[in-house]
Amino acid sequence: MADEAVDKAAPPLPPKGSLISDQALYLTQISLYRNTIAFGGTRNPSTVWQSMTYNQATTMAYYRELEEKDSDVANCLDSLKMSVTKRQRSVAPANDKDSRAVDTMEFIEAQLAAVDFDAVLDCILDAAGYGFSVQELMFDVSAGQASLTGIDDCPQELFLFGDRFRPQVGPLQLLESPWASSGAEVPENKFLITTYRKRGRDRMGRPLLKEVFWDSWFKRNVLRFWLKFAEKGPGTAVVRYADSSDPEQKQLAADLAQSIVDGTAVGVPANFQIELELLKTARAQDPAVYQKLKEHHQYSIARRILGETLTSFGNEGGTGSKAQGDVHADTFDSRSMSLCSAVEKVVNLQLVAPLVLWNFGPDAPMPVWSLDKKQKQDLLQRINIDATAQRMGKKIPVGYMNTTYQIPLAQGEDAEDPNDVLVPNAAAPNVAITDQARASFSEGKDQAAGELKQFDALFADLAAKSRRVMKARIGELAAEARPAVVK
Repeated sequence: MADEAVDKAAPPLPPKGSLISDQALYLTQISLYRNTIAFGGTRNPSTVWQSMTYNQATTMAYYRELEEKDSDVANCLDSLKMSVTKRQRSVAPANDKDSRAVDTMEFIEAQLAAVDFDAVLDCILDAAGYGFSVQELMFDVSAGQASLTGIDDCPQELFLFGDRFRPQVGPLQLLESPWASSGAEVPENKFLITTYRKRGRDRMGRPLLKEVFWDSWFKRNVLRFWLKFAEKGPGTAVVRYADSSDPEQKQLAADLAQSIVDGTAVGVPANFQIELELLKTARAQDPAVYQKLKEHHQYSIARRILGETLTSFGNEGGTGSKAQGDVHADTFDSRSMSLCSAVEKVVNLQLVAPLVLWNFGPDAPMPVWSLDKKQKQDLLQRINIDATAQRMGKKIPVGYMNTTYQIPLAQGEDAEDPNDVLVPNAAAPNVAITDQARASFSEGKDQAAGELKQFDALFADLAAKSRRVMKARIGELAAEARPAVVK
């Protein structure tokens, strides 16, 4: 996979120390202070969208604010990340027969164990939200070789792949500050660079935070109107003052109006005047409108980031079915698989390969770092197929079961011997595992659906009977009332 694309010529040793200065990090921190105000104080969403589209200096600050202030966006991004970081990781040798292949594998394992690679993976996966991510690699090159000593995440604000407002298709540039329009080229083998879904050679990628911007904006404004609606619950208090009133009297009237809305006991002057009709009238708008709008944008955010909503919100308005849930889960799994493959390429091409070339030379067998992309459902389906094939006469080696399903070897079994095969158990029931799981799920689901159907039928019957009884009773009352009117 990764080793096929590796240039066998060893790159120059990376420079010692960090290329990211404390001053650059400080300026990045200063640029984020504006986020204490909603969207940096920018209330016009078109201005924010324009900044994101043009890749202005404020773009990354807007992305960070969007993630930090919208819990739905943050939760979906975390779910997408964890679908990758929670998987088992391993380093496999190029082959099992060559001692050099085992040596390079053990070397890479030791290098990755020396750093907090869980945190590194989390930072690499920021590329999905922000379009790209950059981590600086720290090496000890004192012995003429390169030993990994640390991997530090870097703010995306400090990097471009070409002058600002130009196509971002060139080498990595390090900016002196987040507001700079161009920077100095740096050796890319000093950094891990991850681009999410590159299109048109754009190394800035396609950030998910930009794609959910409008849904997040509308959702947050719906919440703002919803809060206003809650504040207007008691109605609008209007206290009158004379046209000739001085500013102090006008302020007193405003304070009295606020006290009427907020308090339960209020003292007023003798000539106090208030608009009672406005006080009695609260907004007639159904608050469920705000709830529906908010949920609509929540679902849209989840679909855009995860490709599904049923596992994020239970179901959409209670309408989710098992079949729909399966489709959503498959979409999410496909996105997770795609992200796993992208991370594997980054680690193998930009970290594993240079380390092996620097320390073992261009002829060394290249190990492969990988994530476990097997899914439980896939294994259930696969063991069902394997069991059927065995019943048809296919011999299944013990080593295959050990590798595929992680089933420990019993005493006397040899995973390396292809002739050591499983012996079918003729007395075992001929039931597929997936069928058992599906039957168990369907039984509970069908029972619940049947009970709900019975309840609906009973409720409809009672409603029909009650309408007939009420109609008859109304007729009786009308008949009794007519003679009284005549008299």
